[in-house]
Amino acid sequence: FTRVVLPLSVSGIIAVIVFTFTLTLHEFIYALTFVTASAQRTISVGVPVELIRGDVFFWQSLMAAAVIVAIPVGIVYSLFLSRLVAGLTMGAVKG
Repeated sequence: FTRVVLPLSVSGIIAVIVFTFTLTLHEFIYALTFVTASAQRTISVGVPVELIRGDVFFWQSLMAAAVIVAIPVGIVYSLFLSRLVAGLTMGAVKG
């Protein structure tokens, strides 16, 4: 198992991890609907809710928070990009 199956499935497992990380980071609708306390909101919900008041946008804080949110996603993608592409193309038909 460890010599045959595991090496073949590593790139697929990493692709699943990257997609799961991205999807859990962006569960905006669920967090907006079910979390009411301001201190318990996730970053993806807290940034727009706290930094946009009607027609007034706090652009400096909004852009700083967007960069802070984007940094972990960028790091994960840059670390696992080759494995992600290998996992996505593993089941492709060659010929």
